[in-house]
Amino acid sequence: MSRPRLRFLASNSGWLVARFVKALSSTWRADVTGLEHLQAVRDEHCGVIFCFWHGRMLELAALHAGKEVGVLVSSHPDGVMAAKIVDPLGYVPIRGSRRRTPVAGFRAMMRHAAAGGDLAITPDAHTDIHSVLPGAVALARRTGHALVPVAAAARPCKRVESWDRFEIPWPGARVKIRYGSAVWIAKAADERLIASASQELGKRLCILHRQLESELTEQPRRVERRRRATLSG
Repeated sequence: MSRPRLRFLASNSGWLVARFVKALSSTWRADVTGLEHLQAVRDEHCGVIFCFWHGRMLELAALHAGKEVGVLVSSHPDGVMAAKIVDPLGYVPIRGSRRRTPVAGFRAMMRHAAAGGDLAITPDAHTDIHSVLPGAVALARRTGHALVPVAAAARPCKRVESWDRFEIPWPGARVKIRYGSAVWIAKAADERLIASASQELGKRLCILHRQLESELTEQPRRVERRRRATLSG
C-alpha cells in the first residue's frame, strides 16, 4: 500500500485503523526483550522518552497503548495520519514540527513530561534517516527524562514505498522488540555533551536494529539446518 493511500484511510477512518492495528498486533508472535533497561529507569522514579527510528512505529504502537504516552506528531500529512491513529490507541498526540513550529512542539512535550507523562519521539528525520538530531537529547536535558532506545523488526512484513520504508508485519509475523540501556543527560550539559549523547543514542539504536535483523535472518536458517540434520539422520 502506498503512503498516500495510508494517509487517506487514516484521515477518514483513524479509529478503524487503530482497531485494525490492535487486531493485527494480537496475531504477531512477539518477543520483547531488554525490559530490565526500562525497569532500571522506573526504579530511579524517572520519566522516559522512548526513542525509535521512523518506519518501525507500527510494531511499537500496541506496546504502550492506553498509557497516555505523549507522541510528537508534525503538521506534515504523515503526522496528521499518525495522530489520527495513535489517539484512539490511548496515546496523546502532541503537535509540533522541527521546521515550522519547533518551539511550540518542544514546550508541549515539556508540559506533558512535567505532568508526569512519558514521551515518544523519532529522533531522526527524512533528511537525516537513522541519524539522531539534537532535539531528543535537548528535550531530555530540560525534562530530566531518560532516553530509552527501542528497536523493532518483523518477518514477514510489507515495506511501504516511502523514504522511511515503513514496515507493516503480516498477520502471524515474528516480531522482535528490544529496549536498550538508557542514555542520561544532565540539565547542566553543554552543546558538546548534547552532541555526544546524540551520537551515543544513535549508536545504541543502530546496534539494537542490527541485532534484531540478524536474529530474524539467522533463526530460520538454524531451523532449516536442524530439519536437514534430522532428515539425513
